[in-house]
Amino acid sequence: MFGHGLGPARQRGAIGLIGAVTLGVALLFLLLVVNSGRLYLEKRKLQRVVDTAALEAVSRSGTCAAPSNNAALFATQSAARNHFNIDDNRTLAVACGTLATGADFMRTFSADPAKTDAIRVIATHRVHTSLAHGLLTLFSAQPLTMMTLLSATAVAAAPAPTVASLTVRSTLLTVDSTKSVALNALIGGLLGGKLQLDAVGWNGLINTNISLLKYLDALAIRLNVSAGNYDQLLKTDATVGQLIQAAIDVLKLGGDAVTLVINSLEAIKLIAPGTQILHLGDLINIQNGTDKSALDVNLQLFNLIQGFVQLSNKASAVAVELPVDVLGLLGVTVSTKVIEPGQLSSIGDPKNIATQPIYVRTAQVRTLISVRLPIVTLVNNALGGVVQALNEVLSGLLGLLDPNCCLVTSLEIGDTLDIALEAAGGSAKVTDYRCDSGKKSLSVLGETSALHVMIGQVDPKNLFSSTQTLHVDEYPLVDIGTKTCKRGTGVCGDRQAFAAGGLGVRVDSDVARTERAHTYTNPPAVNLPPTYYQFAASNVVSSLKETLTGIQLINHPPKIASLLGAVLGLVTGLLNGLLSMLGGVIGGVLGPLLDPIVNNLLAGLGIDLAKVEIGANLSCNPAGRAMLVI
Repeated sequence: MFGHGLGPARQRGAIGLIGAVTLGVALLFLLLVVNSGRLYLEKRKLQRVVDTAALEAVSRSGTCAAPSNNAALFATQSAARNHFNIDDNRTLAVACGTLATGADFMRTFSADPAKTDAIRVIATHRVHTSLAHGLLTLFSAQPLTMMTLLSATAVAAAPAPTVASLTVRSTLLTVDSTKSVALNALIGGLLGGKLQLDAVGWNGLINTNISLLKYLDALAIRLNVSAGNYDQLLKTDATVGQLIQAAIDVLKLGGDAVTLVINSLEAIKLIAPGTQILHLGDLINIQNGTDKSALDVNLQLFNLIQGFVQLSNKASAVAVELPVDVLGLLGVTVSTKVIEPGQLSSIGDPKNIATQPIYVRTAQVRTLISVRLPIVTLVNNALGGVVQALNEVLSGLLGLLDPNCCLVTSLEIGDTLDIALEAAGGSAKVTDYRCDSGKKSLSVLGETSALHVMIGQVDPKNLFSSTQTLHVDEYPLVDIGTKTCKRGTGVCGDRQAFAAGGLGVRVDSDVARTERAHTYTNPPAVNLPPTYYQFAASNVVSSLKETLTGIQLINHPPKIASLLGAVLGLVTGLLNGLLSMLGGVIGGVLGPLLDPIVNNLLAGLGIDLAKVEIGANLSCNPAGRAMLVI
């Protein structure tokens, strides 16, 4: 009945309106895509610029320190060839530094102009703001900017460098019960406590190796040092207990098989001083910028613990006195001091040895051995009656000449002989290397330093001083002195030593320093057990034995002149044959007695003067192109 107007005619414009809106939205999205694509392409172009610049700076061995300081120049030249010229809208920042891999296995870059392990390039480019960003800015409180700053970062590094390592090993490879007692007294005394490890416990420490890399990581956790920052770790304050605990943490990963070794370490840690500050860098030298993989070397656990003990006592006074029966010989007392702790390991790139040597050394020690001589009784029995007869003859003779005066002879026989040893140990350093055509070699110069031997009377304060010149006084084996007394008064003058003759001994001898070059052929990689070579000094042991058995005896003739001296000479002449005989006896007794004392002592200290065993490793990583690492 009633119509609805024109019907479809009223909706003719709706489709056109929808079409126009759709077209506008499509155009807007097109603009967004074009603008986003433009920014994406600019970002990609910028990233290619920094990637290429970083790779070229590394490939051309750029540096950020004087005198070259050319890394920035190389990166800028590379960027210019890729049409990225520095101006008000374009910047390029170049930095050199190191890489570290954290516990999350992510690499991080730390800027350090002195190191070139990696080079970082950061480029910025100011471009026109995109439409999308402009629209977003209109609806925000931020001011409208017509330019947008794009940034790109690249970090490049060379392939892992060639790595060489030297390790020093104690020659104390087996321990019997006697030596275990000596080690307990020595290590316990140096740490200031009492140690009770049996031979099995010491053998466990000697036969156990520990990974340096795992140890450093465990110690970093103990000392709250960031993972991978080994330069800082080597300088961080630590106590002996913390250093030993880090080794225990590593060994616990080995399960029950090393329980005995852990128990031995716990016993040593228990008596370790808790306040003395040490630095691991005094024992282990890691060349600046050494790759983490190069630290995967094994160290003998005994040497590591021995190094801690020596390091804790390098500035002490007389460090330890061993009991008289420790060395299996009665009448022997030993005092020792560590002058300089040994260095256990040195790792680095052999191409940098001119400025960063790869060098290891053994510890320097001073030792005082006091020996109660068994010949004292022999000399007393042989000379006692003669000296008594001499006193009676002289007293009677002088009584005729002067009833108020008499000459009294006195026999003094030393019963304790001092032997002082200053052993500088040994050392080795890398002098050259070769990595080509699958063949590799490492040249090392080894040195066994001089041994200073003093026999006689030694003042401990002088021996263990770091400022006084070492000296030894004559030791009076037999001293027939005289003194003049007033008869009946008991008043006597000063005693004149050796006035009636006698026998003394004094030795002040040096064993020459010896150098020897050796080339390791195809040494194993750094993550494998090293190849050892014994650097032996020329005739060190035989020279030491000759020094001890060839003791120079000093014969003191009577000093008294005149008629009395002549009479005294007639009487003391009767002693010449006896003194000559005693000289042979003394020389024959001292040599066999002192040799085992010295040998056992040095073995207990972990020092063998006959050989210094230096282990070598070399990883020849093939040279290759620089690569992007971040």
